[in-house]
Amino acid sequence: MAKLKLPPTKSSLLSVERNLAFAEEGYDLLEQKRQILVLELMGRLERARAVQKQVDERMAVAYEALRGALAASGAAEMQRESLGIVGTHELAVSEQRVMGINLPSVTVSVEPVAPEFAPGVGAAKSDDVMKRFREALEAIGTLAEVENAVVRLSSELKKTQRRVNALEKTFLPDYRETVRYITDVLEERERDAFVIMKMTKARMKKRGENDGP
Repeated sequence: MAKLKLPPTKSSLLSVERNLAFAEEGYDLLEQKRQILVLELMGRLERARAVQKQVDERMAVAYEALRGALAASGAAEMQRESLGIVGTHELAVSEQRVMGINLPSVTVSVEPVAPEFAPGVGAAKSDDVMKRFREALEAIGTLAEVENAVVRLSSELKKTQRRVNALEKTFLPDYRETVRYITDVLEERERDAFVIMKMTKARMKKRGENDGP
């Protein structure tokens, strides 16, 4: 029995075949998109792991420098020093499209580090602290970009996979079964019509023979 409730006619068959061809084309495109998304996601995940490692390493160095500066100057002195530091950094976020998805592109602009304190005193270690944390900030910006891209790609991949599954497991089988059903009915009708036609000809021939001279 057909999955779709349609009359088994030639017009129905043509309509279902057109829809089936369109669905098969859509399935192929979605499957290609799914494969590309998988590759994109795997690449971003690999990059995210590398950048996370870089962030961890830079933050470890930065905190080690901070501990050294605190030991040399003390927390109160470093707080006073921080009030006199003028430094800026900018965060710019743009977007790039990949397979119809807007992926973020994060750029961190950090002002070059210039010595803020006189050498030869304990507070000079603060210069190194600022340098190390600025280096970590650049890596953190990159990590934010990659992790956000991973989330968006993962979400799009799930939606694409659901559509592929719906076509593969429901839509396409239903339409293919309907095509087979309508085709079988039409072929059976043609066979019946052919048999009736032969029987009619045979009867007409026999009647002609009986009515002959």
